[in-house]
Amino acid sequence: MAETRRGRWRWLRRLLAVAVVVALAVVAFDAVTEIAPPALPPPAPHAVTYEGETARVGNAYLARRAKLWVMQLAGDPVDLGYQHARLASPLMADGDARMVDLFATMVPSRALRAVVSAIVQARYRNLDQGFPVDRRAEIFGQSAGYADPYTFVFPTYQRLVYLHSLYDIALAFEHSPLLACTAFVAAGAATTDGHTIVGRNFDFDVDPWFDDDKVVAIVSPTGKIPYVSVGWPGMTGVVTGMNAEGIWINVNGGRAGELDSAGMPVVFTTRAVLEGARSLDEAIAIIEHDAPMASHILLVADGKTGESAVIERAPGRALGIVRDPNATVLANHYRTAPLKDDPKDARIRDLTTTLARDARMRELVERGRGRIDPATAAAMLRDRAGVGDTVVPLGNRNALDAIVTTHSVVADLTERVLWVSEGPHTLGRYARIDLRARLRDGERAAAIEADGDIAADPALTN
Repeated sequence: MAETRRGRWRWLRRLLAVAVVVALAVVAFDAVTEIAPPALPPPAPHAVTYEGETARVGNAYLARRAKLWVMQLAGDPVDLGYQHARLASPLMADGDARMVDLFATMVPSRALRAVVSAIVQARYRNLDQGFPVDRRAEIFGQSAGYADPYTFVFPTYQRLVYLHSLYDIALAFEHSPLLACTAFVAAGAATTDGHTIVGRNFDFDVDPWFDDDKVVAIVSPTGKIPYVSVGWPGMTGVVTGMNAEGIWINVNGGRAGELDSAGMPVVFTTRAVLEGARSLDEAIAIIEHDAPMASHILLVADGKTGESAVIERAPGRALGIVRDPNATVLANHYRTAPLKDDPKDARIRDLTTTLARDARMRELVERGRGRIDPATAAAMLRDRAGVGDTVVPLGNRNALDAIVTTHSVVADLTERVLWVSEGPHTLGRYARIDLRARLRDGERAAAIEADGDIAADPALTN
């Protein structure tokens, strides 16, 4: 009996020793793979005040405009991040909850989720080292201002670094939901008054949160060009935006090359363009400076000259540029060598709707030539027919509007005005956002913006 008890104690000691070793290994692994925030002084704390649905932190605010959230921020990078997170913490937490639930749905096994998380930690342990200094500082400011309910997943700064790279990582997925966006630019003789008009559908068919709680952010970085972007709570990079100089940029998914975790997330390159470019050539120079993390295509336009360009990028490949002084159309396939010769791009042409959407948009731009204005542009983005006006089922992915759009945006770059779909998808009204008025008058500009809204699609109520 005594021998049996001694045997049990030996096994218990061994089990405890193994548990201690595993726990120490986990702690050591977390320490080695932790992404530490930059050594910066924390931002001064500011209280959030509320008036109805409007939140304020100092002079920064988050308010409703139609069904959109409009956020206006100003300051240095740390302050911008802090203001953003303090204002949007509840929205960010809701989005994080959706992503956690989505991860659990896609990977039901808790053990497998732990393995996936460990792989992410190991592979991307140096992820932020290639980020611009200002972007690291802004994410640090966010981490200080975010009332984060998910610190048990990863430390706040580390998780925000992952989330800012998630767009690029998603682009690399074989069946990425980002490979369905369409855009165009029309200028000069192609429009009613010679203004430069842009239309863009951002299709990200992952979760309704990206549509329901989209954010229009008006940002005035200290010493840089103010800009407006359309995205989601917590995103400090740019997928769709325009600056005060009339420079436009948006990103569409493409497929070539391999993901390069040492490259620059595209949302930071686009942010740099808006903060720094006053011309198309300056925008292209900024884009050329960064090595991309994932393959993608950029649409850039200048409201002062009417010029536009498609910039095609992939890790380890030469940049492709297609310039047009009058009209440009963009879907999800490459047009320049060597990118158009990549087998992955061939698969996009063969297996997705990129060619059909490209052809339909070109058809509509040509049909509307000389008559394109913001209302016409919105009608083009809401187009649900196939090439040659072929009737296709509602939601067919060959249509420009497959009723999955996360945000749809029309811009008059000459006037520095956006119209942003309030949802659902393209069906609701397009709310007018006047960048010049917002920069001059702040939240008071909302009172004059509503007169220029584009009405909801009749399909919403019929």
